[in-house]
Amino acid sequence: MHYDLELICHRCREIGLSARIDTQRVEVDLGEGAILCFQNAEREEDCLVGFLDTPWHVHDKFVFADRGSYVELDYLDVLAGLKAGQVLVCEQKIDGQTSDRWLIHSQHNDEFEFLEERERITIRRVTTTLP
Repeated sequence: MHYDLELICHRCREIGLSARIDTQRVEVDLGEGAILCFQNAEREEDCLVGFLDTPWHVHDKFVFADRGSYVELDYLDVLAGLKAGQVLVCEQKIDGQTSDRWLIHSQHNDEFEFLEERERITIRRVTTTLP
């Protein structure tokens, strides 16, 4: 399934998120340096989602899970969830440097099970919106 990049931009404008599109991908500014990218891969069954300057992940639908429960969202529902505070930005820092960013669900997550000694996890809502 390819993402409809134009639709992503349109939806972001509707809900007040800042987004820009080029021919390959959409970049959504979630504030504090977190730029979430939606990009279509060459094969239709592959699509990519990730934050600039961190590892990327392959997705079709987003599945947020914890011990025994989960929620599945499509990419447009993720945008609405970001705006509503149900989908959050999770940032991993080791020795003060951001090493990874990913999305988590406010009610379905297990992000704290495997923390390393010098690791810091920050979870926050989107902080950038259009005027």
